Amino acid sequence: MSPSDRLKVLLFFALFFGAVGFLSTLLSCGTEYWLLAAESCSRADHQGGGGAEDVRIFHEGLFWRCSYSARSQELSIWDLWSSQQPPVKVCQSAFLFPFPAHDQLGSPSLPAAAYERHAAIVFRTFWSIFLVAGVAAVVVGGFIVICAGPLGNHKLYKVGGALQLFGGLGLLAVLLMYLMWVQVLDTLEQFVLHQRVSRCPSFHLTVQHGPSFLLAPVAIFFWLLAGLLFLLVGQSTRILRLEKRRETPEAYTVLL
Repeated sequence: MSPSDRLKVLLFFALFFGAVGFLSTLLSCGTEYWLLAAESCSRADHQGGGGAEDVRIFHEGLFWRCSYSARSQELSIWDLWSSQQPPVKVCQSAFLFPFPAHDQLGSPSLPAAAYERHAAIVFRTFWSIFLVAGVAAVVVGGFIVICAGPLGNHKLYKVGGALQLFGGLGLLAVLLMYLMWVQVLDTLEQFVLHQRVSRCPSFHLTVQHGPSFLLAPVAIFFWLLAGLLFLLVGQSTRILRLEKRRETPEAYTVLL
């Protein structure tokens, strides 16, 4: 296979992986299934001596949150997509948060985020910075490599590939920080304790990751792979141009 053919193959796979990464990022960031949560509170029934349980189901994304009342706390993604959903579903714009809104099962006059420590707020701030920087880097890098195609500029390929690598690493940091936020830090425990003390002694919260979250590692993998391939494309383009420049004087000498 000639060097030009190898360059075409590299460019094809780089563009293909970049397109898959872009679609995965679009689906991951544009859908509201990063976090699935169910919160319940058993309230005493004074008439019958039993208890009535208030259950609310949430599914949240990066920019949108939806919730609705349910009869059971059994949480499944198939229930969110089935045709048996209740007709009343409350959706509102909200930045991704590892627990439901504080005013869903109680009085909204209570202070917001009284359970949240300053360390968690700083952690969330850095998480947001990595998220914005990562998404911006992969999008700008994608536009740069698209512009590099007609021009055949190896520098643009390298810059675009480097930005995609940087963006992929930034999104990887976002993913790991989010896992630490939900699984390692005690933010959820503090939230549950706050709800039990201030509103409902039997408050219970169930949290699991949704399909939008599971698409994030796929997008990161393809962005990193596309960035590496675009760096190789830039290097191959540079070498191919140098070889053509060396061959041109030799061909001119033979003709003379």
